[in-house]
Amino acid sequence: MLRLENVISELCSVKDLRPCCVSWELRGFLDAWGEGPGRPVRVRTDFAPVARRLYGLLRGAGADDAKVLRRKGRGFTVTAHLPASPGGLPEAALPTSRCCRTSYVRGCFLARGYLNLSGRGYHWEIKTPGIRQAERVREVLESLGLPGVRVGRWQNGWVAYLKDADSIAGWLRLAGAHDTLLGFEDTRAKREMRNKVTRRVNYETANVDRIVAAAVRQTADIQLIRDTVGLSSLPPRLRALAEARLDQPAASLAELGQLLDPPLSKGGVSYRMRQIAAWADRLRQERTGRTLRRPTM
Repeated sequence: MLRLENVISELCSVKDLRPCCVSWELRGFLDAWGEGPGRPVRVRTDFAPVARRLYGLLRGAGADDAKVLRRKGRGFTVTAHLPASPGGLPEAALPTSRCCRTSYVRGCFLARGYLNLSGRGYHWEIKTPGIRQAERVREVLESLGLPGVRVGRWQNGWVAYLKDADSIAGWLRLAGAHDTLLGFEDTRAKREMRNKVTRRVNYETANVDRIVAAAVRQTADIQLIRDTVGLSSLPPRLRALAEARLDQPAASLAELGQLLDPPLSKGGVSYRMRQIAAWADRLRQERTGRTLRRPTM
């Protein structure tokens, strides 16, 4: 199973970003926590690579007092005070270039993202403090060509999330998580193959159950006719089919048709079986009325 910490570590190792992309990644970090310039920044994370990456981004934006505090059993807290006009932090509502849009969502995900790529289901999400930030994530993802983004309430905040496997795979590719993407595609292929096999087995089992149930019902009808008026009372074409069923109680209709001379199609066998069933039903009615007559056909 792919672990979240491995995905986080891989995303934190993405390098050689353009200066504009670095700025938008920091903007994603701050938006996911509802932080911004001109006031103290306080971001919590369970992952050391995230704390180190955010520390570097803050220092690059002019927060000389950035610190990483480790709390026993509680992960890490990154604190800083961004100036009112931090150097390089973008002020636009949304990034314009594709690489910056990718970096922005990567920053949001590193701040408050979650990913489940197990064989039982696929789920990608980013928690935000308000609907404005969640809608921004949705808009940026859709501009990257990743459909199926949903926005909903989450406790005291909001969440933007994906359930579509293709969209999640597309985001991993764009964000630079190539090792995770390879593992995900492997897990996905195994899951699809397992589901296909399960569906096939269920179909075959249900088909066998139907064949057995029909064969039991048909055999009971034929035995009733044999024990009351005799199979010789049936027309020759029905008698041959009845005898074939008694000889081959587990055969399918198609298999029974091949035993006849001349061979008969599955539809033809089904039609004649319905005629035999009608004989048996009339005999049952006559037995109930205590009158036994040879059925006519």
